[in-house]
Amino acid sequence: MTGTGKFVAETAGIYTVRAASGGYSASKSIRVVPRNVTADLELVGHGLVPSVNTSDLWVWPGVGEHEGKDFAVTGTWGANGDAYFWDVTDPSNITPIDTITVDARTVNDVKVSEDGKTCVITREGASNRKNGIVILDVSDPFNVEILSEYNDDLTGGVHNVFVYQNHVFAVNNGRKFDIINIENPREPERVSIYELKTPGHSIHDVWVVDGIAYSSNWTDGIHMVDVGGLPFSEKNLPMIQANPLLEAAGKGDFSNPVAITHKDDQTGRNHAAFPFLSESTGKFYVIGGDEWFPFRDSNAEAMGRLSNPRGGYHFLDMDDIHNPEEVALYQVPEAGSHNMWVQGDTLYAAYYQGGLRVVDISGELLGDLYKQGREIAFFHGRSPEGYIPNAPNAWGPQPYKGLIYFSDMNSGLYAVRFSTDEKKETD
Repeated sequence: MTGTGKFVAETAGIYTVRAASGGYSASKSIRVVPRNVTADLELVGHGLVPSVNTSDLWVWPGVGEHEGKDFAVTGTWGANGDAYFWDVTDPSNITPIDTITVDARTVNDVKVSEDGKTCVITREGASNRKNGIVILDVSDPFNVEILSEYNDDLTGGVHNVFVYQNHVFAVNNGRKFDIINIENPREPERVSIYELKTPGHSIHDVWVVDGIAYSSNWTDGIHMVDVGGLPFSEKNLPMIQANPLLEAAGKGDFSNPVAITHKDDQTGRNHAAFPFLSESTGKFYVIGGDEWFPFRDSNAEAMGRLSNPRGGYHFLDMDDIHNPEEVALYQVPEAGSHNMWVQGDTLYAAYYQGGLRVVDISGELLGDLYKQGREIAFFHGRSPEGYIPNAPNAWGPQPYKGLIYFSDMNSGLYAVRFSTDEKKETD
């Protein structure tokens, strides 16, 4: 029961809710039934990566002569700077088609532009300390071409990127994001920087939707930054009216990012953010994802054994953008949260050793979503031939054309789907 009288049950049963005021009282009995949203996921295809750790993924439709085909790219972590390209047109036969190798130990993030022609990969651990971004031509994913690299003031390492309207948002050196114009991908050019001014600030990730950048900043939490918003038009009006951040935007652009609001994270675990508009309620939320290693054993990890993370996803109600309120939490007790994706009223969560998790986030969001039985399905990616055999370690998900793709650190790229008629829509 909240301070405003809202009630949510975590288990099925009969509950009696009582209220009293000014000498008057009333009670109401409520029967709560199970949500019954569970379904099964089945494996469609697997692209095995046996010799190194896999990092992030991106799936996109082919263009030009490859229109009608589908492709994916995955990065590598703590290895030799490879990015792998895959033909996923037949998801039951995920096929490697090209490899790009750059001077790096980790290619942590991979993103493809909206037009399907340009890919940006990140670099960390380069031998010459030029840890910037590498820009690729992927219009022919069977013959990927390096167009350019951008290293200026990025020597501390780029961990994550986002590509939006011919601009790259590059999380650099763990302290800021740079906005780099790639309209001419052979001659990228920095146009601005966004950096916090708090003591000891740091940043991990950035995600851009409708001209708002959502940066994840550990203890400094999520910052929502106007980088252009949506231009006011009859077409955009419904989205602007639905998202309070868009109503407040209008002062920033790529060359002048302007903070709108933020939500601190006193635990220091804010690792990722994902905004979404609830289809069922019309409310706008931002999810803040944790990354937390309370039992970390670096010696064990160096020897190829599993880490044991924890963490969850915090749902922020954005009705009052100057006071975002955490209203709900989804957290698997025995596993650690990583990257996520929302499509419709469904959350797709990569949960490290807990595998891929699919969660019903329809209706009003309040309280502990895990205990409320909102989990629809889970899938553990594992392979006896994996980098660590038979050990799920999901990194990132992406729903695409009725399937759910996800990368697993220990065994590569997976495609799964719901195996029942009562499946959630993912297309």
